[in-house]
Amino acid sequence: MVAKYTPFEGYFAENQTTLKALSENILRRLYESVGLIVIMHHRGKIEGRDIIRASVWIEQEVAIATLMEQILRRPLHVALFVQRGTAIEGIRQQLQLNAYPFTTGEEVIARLREELPLWTEPLYQGDEERRKVADSVVLSVKTDNGHQRNYTIQVKNHSKIDLNIKCISLWSKSQRVSEPAFPPDSGWPVPAEKSVSYLFDAREDVAHRLWQLDGSQPVMQHVPVLNYFGPPNQFKCEVMVELQCEVLGYERNFKETRTVQVDFINRQITGL
Repeated sequence: MVAKYTPFEGYFAENQTTLKALSENILRRLYESVGLIVIMHHRGKIEGRDIIRASVWIEQEVAIATLMEQILRRPLHVALFVQRGTAIEGIRQQLQLNAYPFTTGEEVIARLREELPLWTEPLYQGDEERRKVADSVVLSVKTDNGHQRNYTIQVKNHSKIDLNIKCISLWSKSQRVSEPAFPPDSGWPVPAEKSVSYLFDAREDVAHRLWQLDGSQPVMQHVPVLNYFGPPNQFKCEVMVELQCEVLGYERNFKETRTVQVDFINRQITGL
């Protein structure tokens, strides 16, 4: 039924007789699970007390699942079935679980036919899953207009995951053109499937730096009124934009190279 109604695979461990089998086949599987189907049958009456007890092991599994959700922040889909007349013991006395009472197995099956189709995706993403999602994020960057030290980039997030830009740097010919620029607060947000523009302070004369890197002649430190000392006052060159971003708690670096038009005299850079 799990395979039929959900995108997940069912797992059932039985006949575990060693500590290694217990840890590898039950505890590890429970930790990696996205859902838990609990069926508590009568397991015996306590002598001297009018109490019918369920499986002690299942009670412990429920306790472990509670630890995963409340402490480790790994919530599970849970379908809990309790045979009528079974006492509420252990940690279940403190939990607000919507248990389904049942008398026959057919009632359990009927309820699962309704419940399982709702389990369409995990309620959490583990470290490995989050890393895979973070690595799948795709950005594209355009260099918009810039003047003096103020430059604008346009960032498009092609993914369904929000992210934050933590730092922006400009490079050309494998050399840094500007010092890293940091956002004023927690980051420049780039929402999922959105395109945003951000103005940042390059803290340097980027046009002059590009003029230096683009020249094949010795670099003059004054403004080149004539073109004898290097490249022309207007020229095209490649600029690489490097973004350091945070995606789902992980750091990702994105780099994209664009051709720009540089007006050295007016200190203007235009994206192409």
